[in-house]
Amino acid sequence: MLYPPGQCTTPGATTGAARSGPPTCRNLNAMRAWLVALIGVLFVGVVLLLGTCNPTSQVANTTPDTTVVTTTTAPVATTTPATTVATPAASTTLDPTLIGTLPPVDNLGTATLDYQSTISTVGMDAVIFGMSANAAQRAAGTRFTPITPVGECYLATPDDAPAGITFWVVGSTVERVDIDTNEITTRSGAGIGDSEGRIVDMFGERIQTSPLPDGSGNLLAYVPKDQSDKIFRVMFQSDGEKIVRLWSGRLPWAEELNGCPGQ
Repeated sequence: MLYPPGQCTTPGATTGAARSGPPTCRNLNAMRAWLVALIGVLFVGVVLLLGTCNPTSQVANTTPDTTVVTTTTAPVATTTPATTVATPAASTTLDPTLIGTLPPVDNLGTATLDYQSTISTVGMDAVIFGMSANAAQRAAGTRFTPITPVGECYLATPDDAPAGITFWVVGSTVERVDIDTNEITTRSGAGIGDSEGRIVDMFGERIQTSPLPDGSGNLLAYVPKDQSDKIFRVMFQSDGEKIVRLWSGRLPWAEELNGCPGQ
């Protein structure tokens, strides 16, 4: 322990002897001073060592920043699928110049085809088989737009009319109309969705049934009784139970199952 100044004594000596011998407290104080100096030096060394470590930690922190920059290249790869998707869409686009158009028709008047229209053995409403394409457009009150290349035989749909009506133009005349909607029926009310049995019940012996070549159903042909109409037919195609397609036209086009020849 440290002794206060003036109170140091020599162990085992009298008071008078204490003044002549070296006081023990002085030795202790000197050792303590030396220890304090040593601790101070060690403390300074530790501080310097810790200070040297800080730059290293800052350098290490720059490494994650470099890694973050690397991740920014990942979104670039997402642009590749967008290009791939666009390619199929372009390949399905049909060039209108390969189809062609019909000559303009003047004085079309008012469109006449609607969901109240019906088909018969001789045509659809005022559009009669054997009419020229121009006359048929005037009768329908609307232009026809070809949907297959214009040629000896092509298909066309009326612009101002319900969807599901397609006319066949063969040579220069309308020869057939296909119906692909259950909203339009024959004059008797027979149409898509009816059962085979109902068609037979409605028309009796006028119906001639034959299986489709691919075995997917049957073809029910309405054959007119009058000799003057013997070249006309109304055709009902079934899946074996219900009617799935309906059309009418003149022979031989009315019996064609594979579309316009040459298309």
